[in-house]
Amino acid sequence: MFSRSFATSIRSAVLVLPLLFSVPACRAQVRMQVTEKNYLDTQGFSVFLYDSTYHPVFVDQKNTAMEMILHGARIATNGDVRLMPTPEQWDLVATLKGRHADKQNSRLTADLAFPTFDLSYTLEVAAEPGGVKVSINLLKPLPEKLAGRAGFNLEFLPSIYMGKTYLVDGTKAGIFPRTPNDPMVKVLPLADEPKKAYYLEDWEEAKGYSQPLPFAQGRSITLGVDDALARINVKSDTADLMLFDGRNRAQNGWFVLRSLIPSGKTAGAIVWHVRPDVIPNWTRPPMIAHSQVGYGPGFSKVAVLELDPKYNGPKTAKVLRLMEDGSYRQVFEGSIAPATPWLRYVYSKFDFTPVKDPGLYIIEYADQRTAPFPISTDVYANIWQDSLDHHLAEQMDHVSVREGYRVWHGASHLDDGRMAPVVGEQFDGWNQATATDGKLKGGDHIPGMNVGGWYDAGDFDLEEPAQLSVIQSLALAYREFHLDYDELTVDESTREVEMHRPDGVPDAVEQVKHGALLILAQFHNIGHAIRGTHEPDLRQYTHLGDGASKTDGRIYDPNLGPNEVKGDYSGKPDDRWIFTSNNPFFQWNAIAALAAAADTLKGWDDALAKDCLDTAIKAWNDEKAHPTPMGGAFGGEPTEGSGVLAASQGVVSHAQGAHDRSGASGAPASSAPTNAPSVPPAASGRAAFAANLDWAAALELTIATHGAEPYKSRLRELFPQVIAPQQMGFRGWTAVRALPYLDAGAKDQMREAVKTYMAGLEKQLSATPFGVPPSLGAWGGSGAVVDMAIQMYFLHRAFPDLVGPEYTLRAVNYILGTHPVSSTSYVAGVGTVSKTKTYSNNRGDNSYIPGAVIPGYVIIKPDFPECIDDFGFLWFEDEAVVAGSASWVVAGNAADAIVKESK
Repeated sequence: MFSRSFATSIRSAVLVLPLLFSVPACRAQVRMQVTEKNYLDTQGFSVFLYDSTYHPVFVDQKNTAMEMILHGARIATNGDVRLMPTPEQWDLVATLKGRHADKQNSRLTADLAFPTFDLSYTLEVAAEPGGVKVSINLLKPLPEKLAGRAGFNLEFLPSIYMGKTYLVDGTKAGIFPRTPNDPMVKVLPLADEPKKAYYLEDWEEAKGYSQPLPFAQGRSITLGVDDALARINVKSDTADLMLFDGRNRAQNGWFVLRSLIPSGKTAGAIVWHVRPDVIPNWTRPPMIAHSQVGYGPGFSKVAVLELDPKYNGPKTAKVLRLMEDGSYRQVFEGSIAPATPWLRYVYSKFDFTPVKDPGLYIIEYADQRTAPFPISTDVYANIWQDSLDHHLAEQMDHVSVREGYRVWHGASHLDDGRMAPVVGEQFDGWNQATATDGKLKGGDHIPGMNVGGWYDAGDFDLEEPAQLSVIQSLALAYREFHLDYDELTVDESTREVEMHRPDGVPDAVEQVKHGALLILAQFHNIGHAIRGTHEPDLRQYTHLGDGASKTDGRIYDPNLGPNEVKGDYSGKPDDRWIFTSNNPFFQWNAIAALAAAADTLKGWDDALAKDCLDTAIKAWNDEKAHPTPMGGAFGGEPTEGSGVLAASQGVVSHAQGAHDRSGASGAPASSAPTNAPSVPPAASGRAAFAANLDWAAALELTIATHGAEPYKSRLRELFPQVIAPQQMGFRGWTAVRALPYLDAGAKDQMREAVKTYMAGLEKQLSATPFGVPPSLGAWGGSGAVVDMAIQMYFLHRAFPDLVGPEYTLRAVNYILGTHPVSSTSYVAGVGTVSKTKTYSNNRGDNSYIPGAVIPGYVIIKPDFPECIDDFGFLWFEDEAVVAGSASWVVAGNAADAIVKESK
């Protein structure tokens, strides 16, 4: 069958099943047991209990507490006691004290507490005929102040249930709404509730402390009555079940099933009976992972079949050619490789490399067919263009962006910005380290900062590491691939950008210029690189839509009244905060970015190129004379996807957008392959790079000055360290670009280093069936795979006998669909089937920005790989960052160059 996505194809197939799968007959089949991985499981249904915990900073990420997987989809999460009907991201959660798995009695238990309210309890999920029994057992009766407030919540995924039916007590019918529209009531904070951060209190007050009323209520509720894959019944023995729509409070809300805890009860204060309607002997249909844009004729072509361990399918797969008249002709049949287990599925490879003739093809295995894909020498020619001319263009700050009839956004943040005050750690892990910076103090307007830069991700921050990474990546792409592509008009003087209108200047050059303007403004107006620019409050932070409507565009003047306007000034303190804290990672990487920009802008804007180079040289001299101390400017944990160049410099990066970090860590980021043998662990990263933080700056200044001193001598000095085993997989590949400026023996020295590196790399990459760095963290790992594509390209270019082209192509094909869960391309709008709901600033419209590269699958612990195709509100799966898009421009051009070389 052909379908828009793998998940949709499964659901479409099952919805036409005959009614032999009646509710009572199916439920009787469910017999659950605790597995060796300590969750409850039966064929077609699994229940997890606190295999993950709430995030220490971002709290609710919709991936913890009690979770249910039905027919291969995670339908529910966050099952636990909550103090609100529809809690939001930062609302209070229980403290996990311990968890237990009782295999003998098929039972999971979690010990939990709300210490502030002297409430301790156990959450128990036990197998029973037909499903599970969920119980809340209090150690002592509910405190009076929590009566009517504490209840057991279980949240259900909106994209599965929207538009589906439900039944209450077997007779009262309804349809899950597509648009929330429930009455709202005010629910004030409890008197003894723990004091929240100032920004949370301000935000809740601004929103009016509102909560929705339930849209359904009763003792028994069946959800998804009309959906054979999602139908599930819940009965309550103790209190009414209520259905709430969390989207009344926030677009990323889920449907919440809730029962209030009765007063006076302890054991069995809440008792639910959960009855999934499991299809007898259900097995997950095969998923054929392949490149959605196709393959080069003379290169490896390997699809990966993701199979249910209980699936008994054919031992061969076929390739069919799509003919001009719409018919299909078989051109190849081959054996699939023996299955390899990984997580909860098994994987077989199907190698169809012998198919080389240009044309359109599909892969057929059992009753599954892929969408059509081409075999052609130009399959990779355009895969990067949307990232450059749509995603990066749409993310441009301080300008308006238009596409035909559509205005993506107006000229935003023209009131940037005020120096951030010292208020402790702000939301999203930001922190201003000092109250003053030179002549500036917290709250001061910093002139000249309303130029250049890109919104980082699904929010509107100007993350410094992301800005620096984009500049370096696009400068690299322009110079390495002679990237003269031109489809944008960019007028910085009028603050206007228009898509599909060439202006005679390569778009990569214009984007580099846009980033350089921001970094130059920092050096000219503050004196150094900075942490970045961030929203002052959560009302702005959660803003969706046009960035120009986030602030009034007028500079804040404290002498004016709250609603008073005087020319370009107003009394509204909505100007973004500029976090001026610095550290040597930012400073050295900013020098590298400016030098790369100078080299790129030559011949296009010579005056700006000179300013970039002069500023970089002065900053180099200043940094050598007065090194920036290792300070508190780190705004987050090391994360993947920050961009291969920023990672090579060892810079902490926001990398993944709005909700990825656990607070300041002070460790250098790594977007190099997470399993590369020489990537240093985060905890020791700072020490490992302290001696050679200036490598990237020395490299770019050497290139920009055509081998001038002292930069060239510094390259020679650092070269042995950069290609040493402990760093080869991290930044060693960049030494390829230094070889023309080094001694004649440097290439032989690097050859030996590459031999050693490659000997260990393939073994590590074979840890998953896909041959790329696995996604093992809290954020999808596509950034590390893109970085692998870039690293391997440069090593292949320098040492083709040691590093083949297959590494780069394998990584690119992974991003384009050869990955777990589904074969949906991770590049929005690129490929026959691609992600079209992303965590971008237009996610409120359930839409996407073309060219956005999502993080991709994560592992819902302990063993469930997930990347939901038709839902765009999970940032750890769906949030595209500009550094990732810029890296994809490099990777896409690298793949195209490899295929074209074969001609």
